Amino acid sequence: MAEKTYLCTVTRMRVRNLRVLPAFIKASAGAAIAARRTPGNVRTRLLGMPPFPIFSTLSVWESPEAMAAFAKSPVHRDCMANMPKWAARGRFVTFSTETPRVSWRRAGRMLRDPDAVWTPQSQYRRPAA
Repeated sequence: MAEKTYLCTVTRMRVRNLRVLPAFIKASAGAAIAARRTPGNVRTRLLGMPPFPIFSTLSVWESPEAMAAFAKSPVHRDCMANMPKWAARGRFVTFSTETPRVSWRRAGRMLRDPDAVWTPQSQYRRPAA
């Protein structure tokens, strides 16, 4: 009998400044609630690391379709639309796991992948010639 495979998504970002922190925290809490309510969500965790305004999310999904359903939700889309205001850059990685109980330690190791860096699209634009 084959073991069940889950999909885990981990993010880490530093909030730009304390002025945007309340809006970011409110939106993050709303997104976590929405994720937990999405069919196929197995686990959702939030982590703040004071005194630095660094925040992480960890979510585990039964399938790519379940994760995609959350990613397409209005709550997640609103968060992503505001991300350039809230963060200059961050890290994001998705990986397969045989257990829904992914530790923060393992999540941190996975975020070290060089391809895990996220930068807002606006920073990719070249200045006009």
